[in-house]
Amino acid sequence: MRPPLLVFVLSVAFVDGLARGGDPPLRPVSDEAAWERLQPKAPPLPAWARSLVTALPKTTGAMLDLDRIHRAENPLGAALAAKLRWLAADTLGCESAKRSTEADLKRAGLTDAEVDEFTLATRPTVAEKPLFLFARKLSRAAYTVTDAEFAAVLKAQGPEKTCAVVHTLAFANFHFRILQALGIPADADPTLPPLTVAFDPALRAKLETPARPEWAALAEAKQPRVPVLHRWTDDDDELPDVFAAMDRQKERKPRIPLPDKAKFADLPPPAKFQAENIAWMTVSQGYQPKMTEAWFLALRAFQSEAKFGRVFSNSVFWVVTRTNECFY
Repeated sequence: MRPPLLVFVLSVAFVDGLARGGDPPLRPVSDEAAWERLQPKAPPLPAWARSLVTALPKTTGAMLDLDRIHRAENPLGAALAAKLRWLAADTLGCESAKRSTEADLKRAGLTDAEVDEFTLATRPTVAEKPLFLFARKLSRAAYTVTDAEFAAVLKAQGPEKTCAVVHTLAFANFHFRILQALGIPADADPTLPPLTVAFDPALRAKLETPARPEWAALAEAKQPRVPVLHRWTDDDDELPDVFAAMDRQKERKPRIPLPDKAKFADLPPPAKFQAENIAWMTVSQGYQPKMTEAWFLALRAFQSEAKFGRVFSNSVFWVVTRTNECFY
C-alpha cells in the first residue's frame, strides 16, 4: 500500500497548529460537535476521530468507514483481524490501540482468560506462528520479511486471505502511527466498538474544510529536524546503483500469484487501467476490492482537503519510501 503517512501527519500538525497560533495542534471536540461536522448524531466517536474532524472532516468520515471495514467486516474474521491489529499495536508500543483491540477480541467471542493468554503469553498455534511472526516483522521493518516467511503465510492462508492480512496490518500500522505521532489522547472508554453506520457520501461531499494558511507561513514555521535514513550524495554517483536495484526488482517473481484480470472487466476505465497495469493494484483490487476501494476513498478525501502541491507530497513520499527501504 502507499499511505502518505508523514504527509498526513505534517498537514494536520503544522496547518492546524499554525492556525491556532501555537496552541497544542489537536484537541478532541465533543461527540456532538464532531457529529455536527459529519452527519446527524450517531454513537460516541473515538478520540482520534474527534481530534481530526475539525481540520479534516471528509478524511475523518472516510477513515471511520475504513476502520469499520477492517474491524467489523474484515474477511479474516473479527478474531483473527483483532489479533493481527493487536500484534501491530504491541510492536509499535501503542497502548491505546492495544486496549481497543483487546475489546474487539472480546466482542469476537474470546473470554477474558483467552484474551489474557493471547496478550500476555502470545503462544501461537503451529498454524499461527508464521502469521504472527510476519505481522510483527511487517510492523517493525517490512523490508526484512523474507520470501520464505511470506510463502509460509501464503501456504496457510491462500492468496485472498494473505492479501487481507497485508491490508489489515498496513492500515493498523498507518492508523496507530497517526495516534502516536499526533499524541491523540486515549479514549476514556477503550471498549468503543467500530461504527455500524456507513457515512452518506453525498453528505460527506458537502462538508466544509477549514481554510489553510498560505504556504509562505508554513515555510516560516520552526520545526525540529527529523532523522531520516539516507545514503545519497551531492553528485550522481549513486544513481547507477539505484537504477540497477530497480532493474533487479523488476526481474523478481511476485510472492503472490496474480489474480485473473477478468475480475476487472466491469471497473470504470481509470480504475480498470490501474488494476491491470500497476502490480500492487492488480493484487489488491483482484483479491480484496472492498478494502482497496475503502482505502482509496480515504486517500482521495485527504488529497481533496490537504491541497498539497504534487512536488511536495511526492518528495515526502520519497523520503518515507527511502527511510523504509521500499523499492517503490
